[in-house]
Amino acid sequence: MVANETSKPKNSPTPEPDESEDTISPTTTELGELTMLATDIELTYRVRILDEGKERGLIQSRGKKTSFQALKGISLAAREGEFIGLVGRNGSGKSTLLRVLAGVETPNSGQVVARSTPQLLGVGAALLPNLTGIDNIRIGLLAMGLTPAQVEEKVPEVVELADIGDFVRMPMRTYSSGMGARLRFSISVSADPDILMIDEALSTGDDAFRQRSNQAMKDLIARSGTGFLVNHSPSAIREMCTRVIWLDKGAVVEDGEPDEVMKHYSYFMNALRRHGENVAQGVKEKHMQTFQDRIDDIVEDGQPS
Repeated sequence: MVANETSKPKNSPTPEPDESEDTISPTTTELGELTMLATDIELTYRVRILDEGKERGLIQSRGKKTSFQALKGISLAAREGEFIGLVGRNGSGKSTLLRVLAGVETPNSGQVVARSTPQLLGVGAALLPNLTGIDNIRIGLLAMGLTPAQVEEKVPEVVELADIGDFVRMPMRTYSSGMGARLRFSISVSADPDILMIDEALSTGDDAFRQRSNQAMKDLIARSGTGFLVNHSPSAIREMCTRVIWLDKGAVVEDGEPDEVMKHYSYFMNALRRHGENVAQGVKEKHMQTFQDRIDDIVEDGQPS
């Protein structure tokens, strides 16, 4: 329970919940073979800072270039049966990390090795607007490596999961953004990818679709797939994920059990909203240090990560 702000000094942070009974050791869940390994990923963008003109509100086209480090030394390993949630405030690097892991963007340094080509599903993934939903299903499944015979077997499954009614036989240009997102997700998960990466796709649709999509993801993981999910819904992360990575300003703050990481992340966001960046920074640094100490202990003891 958060204490009432009036009961303490204005700038005093809310006391963090007692963690004496928390389990901070790495997850002991039985996992399968390694499917992806990323080592020391660094990604820096060169961006132009626009100068304000002399007249109020006028922005000049010229400006100084500066570097923005989007990812800072990120390393991770993913295994069969893991569904990894990526959380963090806007601009923390979640979607950028997914694009790098999927091979869409190339890091400045570091390496990503995957057992198979990851399937990245984002709300902006392209389908062909002048073709019907059925045609896009067939093309999408073929593009993901299924044979024509396998495609025809999968089409009814995709149609049932997407559940967009008669629109499935209409051109995609007539779809709402939500309907398009539902179809993209249904195509991707029905193709049984070895590694599926989802960027906010499960946020769309009604409760019935969310339940179906959640079950489809659970079935995929049960078949020894690996999943990554970017989502701003704490309940979705807790329900779906077996592991959570908290990112902030391009760096890993914590990587571990969903309930534990989400509790710490929620406290950080609460501190940020109520007390500002300086107080929240202290919360973040505490958990970064705890996580690093845990990693150091694992390395020193020679235990597998």
